[in-house]
Amino acid sequence: MQAEAYRGHPRRDLGKLHQRLAWRGALALVIGVVGALCWTPPGMAAEPAVKLTGDLRLAMAGIGNMRPAPWLETAFGKGYMVLLYDFLVGGKSDGTPSTENGAAERWEMSADAKTWTFWLRKGIRFHDGSELTAEDAKWSLEMVLKPESVAAFAARLRDVIQDIQVTDPHTLVIRTKNPAIFLAQDLSMVTGSEGAILPKRYYEQVGVDGFTAKAIGSGPYKWVKGTAGSLIQLEATEKHWAEGVPQFKTVTYRVVPEESTRIAMIQTGEADIVGISRERVPELQARGFKVFVKDQGSVMGCYFHQQWEDVPIAKKQVREALNLAINREELIKFIFAGQARPMAMYPIGSFAVAAGGDASLKPYAYDPERAKQLLKEAGYPNGFETTIYSYPREDVPEMPRMVEAIAGYAAKIGVKMQIFATEYGVARTRRMTAKMPGHVSCLGTPNRSQAGDLLALIFNLHHSSSKFTDHKVPALDQLIERATTATQLGDVQKTIGDLHRWLYADHATMPIAEVSTPYVADGKKVTQWDLGRTLYDNNDRDLVRRR
Repeated sequence: MQAEAYRGHPRRDLGKLHQRLAWRGALALVIGVVGALCWTPPGMAAEPAVKLTGDLRLAMAGIGNMRPAPWLETAFGKGYMVLLYDFLVGGKSDGTPSTENGAAERWEMSADAKTWTFWLRKGIRFHDGSELTAEDAKWSLEMVLKPESVAAFAARLRDVIQDIQVTDPHTLVIRTKNPAIFLAQDLSMVTGSEGAILPKRYYEQVGVDGFTAKAIGSGPYKWVKGTAGSLIQLEATEKHWAEGVPQFKTVTYRVVPEESTRIAMIQTGEADIVGISRERVPELQARGFKVFVKDQGSVMGCYFHQQWEDVPIAKKQVREALNLAINREELIKFIFAGQARPMAMYPIGSFAVAAGGDASLKPYAYDPERAKQLLKEAGYPNGFETTIYSYPREDVPEMPRMVEAIAGYAAKIGVKMQIFATEYGVARTRRMTAKMPGHVSCLGTPNRSQAGDLLALIFNLHHSSSKFTDHKVPALDQLIERATTATQLGDVQKTIGDLHRWLYADHATMPIAEVSTPYVADGKKVTQWDLGRTLYDNNDRDLVRRR
């Protein structure tokens, strides 16, 4: 039967066959070319064409120091950085690392917890079209580790990391000095900005000034412009490999220190999201604005700086006296509108119970008479003078009033605190350069539930090798190092409990309260926002995600 199918004029039929084959070949070529043009790397799903419109405008009390590189920027600039960059390790809203939205599609820790291997995705592109590689990841992390780096957890990582190797364009190997079971968490999107990956070649071509003027990353948004102390504007990429097409064409962050101005901006339509104090929430809710709250998301407290110096706060009795001088219940009622609760030890909040924190510790009592007696015992019967810093903070708009209240409580026991109004960046620089002997400064920081995150913070604040430390106590260093070198989570959690009790008994800091952080939004433009439990940002990728 098959032979009959080919009956007819041999040459004419052969010509027809050649025509059919040629037509099929041409069609296959066209399909192949179109397919190549439309090819998407594995794991990077193609998105339908979407026309990007709209500008999401945020007005906040502060946005880091607005220098877009993790070694130049404070932890509080992370919000815009998660839009601009991809991180070595991705993260989930609940504060845990993820293989879904970071440059590394997988990673592995050696049996001794001293070698980590990260396998990077192929095909991730920076905004200039160049490919993100392991060499970029290595260089970015090395920049974070430099002594001049201002990255929040640089000291902690310098203490941990021994060397970084690139074994092929998409494989990164990090060896550590001691066991480091939390390294993936430390370099993830859910912790600080240290895991952000920047383009080595471009940065070296344009230099630090050129990069801060025109930053390039591989995140869902690209840099448009930035003016220190004023604004940052980002523009959406057409399609991000993990996030797809964002919801807004542009995102603009504005620095507006005055709360009254921020509220006026949301009321007149000049802003879509503003940070507000807790006492203004009922008023704005009544006017129909949508309020998003990071429930108990921050812990508030103050630091006693450079306790190793010959200063009054070097004495435990003085630190205890200052803690007993604070009426936390009153402060919460009148400064935080009752939307907070006293805490036992800053910065280890209630979330830390999951990481080994001691839930039995209670907030310090209010006892000004006992405080006066302690000052007398310490050799300061007539009190002393010191400085307390005041600056606007996005997460704590009430900061200036809180500082005034603390200074007022201190005055009642004879301690005169001179209020130094400044910017956070100024105070931070003084702290890193040890120019705050015996001074006091206050800050809000995320309430941490992950052991690795909590341990990194404790190291940063209390280990003698950290630029941020207020202590140089060998016994405390040893306790911290016991936790940082442990290979079992249970051992880390046990030591965190020991650290919690040590710091509490030492009156190492001045804990104030756990606070819920509110943001007011235009309910038409912003209808959903999971603020999550990531650190130093409000899960900004979720904010711009297309629904």
